[in-house]
Amino acid sequence: MTDDIDRKSRAPQTSGGANGLVLGRTLWLAAHRYLGFVAGAVFVLLGLSGSLLAFRVEIDEFLNKDLFTPTHYALGGERASVDRIIAASRAAAPEGSAPVWMHFPKGDGGYFDVIYSAREPEGRTKTYQIVVDPITAAVKGARLIVDDGNHFAEPLAVLLIHLHSALLLGENGATLVGFVGLFLLVSLATGVYLWWPRNGRWRQAFQIKRGASAERLILDLHKTTGVYLLAVFAVIIFSGLYLTFSAQMIALVDFFSPVHTHHLENAKSMSADGRPSIGAEAAVAAVDQLFPDGKVMSLSLPVAPEGAFVVGKRADDEVNVSEPHRMAAVDRYSGQIIAIEDPHHFTAGERFLEWQFPLHSGEAFGDPGRAVIALLGVAPALLYITGLTRWLQKRRARASGAGGRS
Repeated sequence: MTDDIDRKSRAPQTSGGANGLVLGRTLWLAAHRYLGFVAGAVFVLLGLSGSLLAFRVEIDEFLNKDLFTPTHYALGGERASVDRIIAASRAAAPEGSAPVWMHFPKGDGGYFDVIYSAREPEGRTKTYQIVVDPITAAVKGARLIVDDGNHFAEPLAVLLIHLHSALLLGENGATLVGFVGLFLLVSLATGVYLWWPRNGRWRQAFQIKRGASAERLILDLHKTTGVYLLAVFAVIIFSGLYLTFSAQMIALVDFFSPVHTHHLENAKSMSADGRPSIGAEAAVAAVDQLFPDGKVMSLSLPVAPEGAFVVGKRADDEVNVSEPHRMAAVDRYSGQIIAIEDPHHFTAGERFLEWQFPLHSGEAFGDPGRAVIALLGVAPALLYITGLTRWLQKRRARASGAGGRS
């Protein structure tokens, strides 16, 4: 009798627990479905554009061969001074624009490009690129590369950057992309919950069943793609969140390990006191002396009288390839080094953040890494198509079942 009562008293609890699990799974499935439909659609666009951006420089140079033909640098010879390069670029720059940045040749056949910024009367900004031969200082060409008012006037590579980072919608679009990234992390979590093999059949959970129906094949393809790429997707999405919400992510990392930011951006030159600027070439020479190894890759030019030169000289062991993190600010009047950023002295938090862009772009692992990122960009489309197809299959099955009962 006691045993019967115990069994009866336990029965409702067991049934309630089972119902709770079913209800919980239904809610998780609904969350995964609707997050996938909305955030997943944007993820498809970000993935495909990211595939192309992995080789954005090569694509840009291929589409603009006349502008990026090999320079005299390939023949050897002494490089023209940076000041001469800037002076030559001014002749091709639009009226009212100012030089703000320049990239140095990346190798034999490379070129200088000097970036000019111009403020339009209606308040929007346009950015121009002047390409200059490093030996003869002859201007090879000029083009508009950024137009805040019309992204479709930009080169394809730059248009893809604005599509990938902000859906061509400016700051509001960047915020939207950031929140999509947050929703995608939740979608990944719900996907793991739904995939988790509660029957202990782990081997089957990682396989696509052979000879299965089309419905089962679609489901297995969706699940295995998601689970095998889970860690990679998490890294890419997190790094994308850092690139979108930099200030917030820096504050989060700083909570665990100190992150010192903006010490170069805020570097100021002392008062001129009647002294002329030392010039860009002297600023580069000062950083060459400070960092004997590596390669000068970039130079930020002072615009305001109190501005400073900021020279980027990539160390040979830097994880960043396209833009160096080893930089130094130089007083434009005295030539003194006034601020330094050196990855060799980064805190754990700074080093963690240093890795985010190279991981996102794939350049942390060279050309093979970029190729992997290009291939992975197709995976969100595969997940979206298989997820949508599986939902349509279940919807048709429910409709035909309801029709049979009627």
